[in-house]
Amino acid sequence: MAIREKLKLGDVLLKAGIISEDQLRKALEYQKSRNVQLGSALIQLQFITEEQLIGNLSRQLHIPYLDLTEVRIDPAAVRRVKENVAKMHKLIPVAMKNGKLVVAMSNPLNIFAIDEVVIQSGMDVEVAIATEGDIDAAIQEHYGVAASIQAAVKSIGRGDEKKEEAKAVLAAKGPGVTEASEAPVAKLADMILRQALDDGASDIHIEPTQDELNIRYRIDGVLFEATRPPKTVESPLISRLKVLSNMDIAETRAPQDGGFSARFGDREIEFRVSSCPTIYGENLVLRILDRSKLRFSLIDLGLMGADLNKFQDLLKNPYGVILVTGPTGSGKTTTLYAALSLLNTPEKNIKTIEDPVEYRLPGIRQTQVNPKANITFANGLRSLMRQDPDIIMVGEIRDRETSEIAVQAALTGHLVLSTLHTNDAPGALSRLSDLGVEPFLLASSVMGVLAQRLVRKICLKCKVPREPAEEELKALFPRGDRKPVVLYKGEGCKACKRSGYSGRMGLFEALIVTDEVRELILKKSAPMTIRELARKMQGMKTLREDGISKVLSGYTTVDELNRVTFADEGMH
Repeated sequence: MAIREKLKLGDVLLKAGIISEDQLRKALEYQKSRNVQLGSALIQLQFITEEQLIGNLSRQLHIPYLDLTEVRIDPAAVRRVKENVAKMHKLIPVAMKNGKLVVAMSNPLNIFAIDEVVIQSGMDVEVAIATEGDIDAAIQEHYGVAASIQAAVKSIGRGDEKKEEAKAVLAAKGPGVTEASEAPVAKLADMILRQALDDGASDIHIEPTQDELNIRYRIDGVLFEATRPPKTVESPLISRLKVLSNMDIAETRAPQDGGFSARFGDREIEFRVSSCPTIYGENLVLRILDRSKLRFSLIDLGLMGADLNKFQDLLKNPYGVILVTGPTGSGKTTTLYAALSLLNTPEKNIKTIEDPVEYRLPGIRQTQVNPKANITFANGLRSLMRQDPDIIMVGEIRDRETSEIAVQAALTGHLVLSTLHTNDAPGALSRLSDLGVEPFLLASSVMGVLAQRLVRKICLKCKVPREPAEEELKALFPRGDRKPVVLYKGEGCKACKRSGYSGRMGLFEALIVTDEVRELILKKSAPMTIRELARKMQGMKTLREDGISKVLSGYTTVDELNRVTFADEGMH
């Protein structure tokens, strides 16, 4: 049966005149001695090149060629075939189309491999051809976590969760170190963490469902599914991560917070871990804080042009409150860190009160909120005032007491930087008023507000120009004053995990509190009135308008713009 398979490939190449019968005979002998596929044998013996092999097979058999570096591989398709089958037969499932499983193979004549895939997947197979190197790379990329999970499941065994929980406790030496415990669940946790780091994830979501465990990574602000291991993995894996995070593994009915740090190569990584009970089990979210990726340049964050000049001018004030606003996960703290890096000189005493301290900044004294020790934002800020500070950073103003102390600090000669959760810059002023700060104090203390959002940037490695669609032109030119434009997109490549995006940048809206704005604050004017004045007097660009300029400059796409801003946001 094996000879029949080999002769089929040989017959095709003989018929095409690519190899001679003598070369085929030598290749078959080489294949037998080296235990490689016939195509690999012919290439290694330099009888043909890989391009000749692929090209002729594609033409002779009328099978499409797939460049796997340019194809987005569907994780759901990959899950249809086990890793050992993919490796053994040099194949990778690519997609599910019209009820068929599209499989890229280095040898599409391997009928036994096709039969095995049909049986295992329960689907008819549509064959495509790809290079062996591309298939090997795709297997490594798409089966990385799954392989570790399969090994863990095999070792843990069904119905043996309690025993593995004990192993997890004993294996709490920590991930990312070579001498860590060899317990299967420890290997599994380590692999999940490493894969998240390799993919550039900011968060790992471990989510129990009724029948399985869903593991997702947040990459550039968007969640992607990594894998779905069986339910038997859930208890030992979550126990392992809770032990690492100094959390109580016996407590499964109440939320907990914890964390741990680990070294992966030359990278020191901190993980902030939160658990929350759900109807199907404990949900874990791990926030990844990678110190090696710290970027403290305002330009790198996407602040440019007039908004950059406005914000830098604000930071030159000797006292007053400067606010950065936006929803959770919009990069507010990173912007404040960038500001502090600009302000950090030996002549300045800079203090912070944060919840939690995300990154340690050299030369800056940082304090973490600790309710058990009665260190709240308000109490911590009150204590920092007695530490002779020049500049104070408050992680967030979330209550009346904190807002009043921050305003008093600004009025007594300190520069105070903080964040608020509001949708735009003018809304920050009404938010402080809602917290109980009197208008005359607001008008005297607040120097300016910077609102922001984060959008994904187009991947530079697969960025291509394209013609805009009608709907995109409407979004980019809402007033109808259209101009000829070229837009860009990422086609999707290996570097960006086929998403077309790599990295993020900010959209910004900078409001300076001028005398005219102060008058409106004293009159308790609505945010809309303040916005209209700022647009007229300061030329303030809204978040949406800043996003449009960045789409037209080729940094991002209309889809991203629409994802984080409203179509009519500040445009009227």
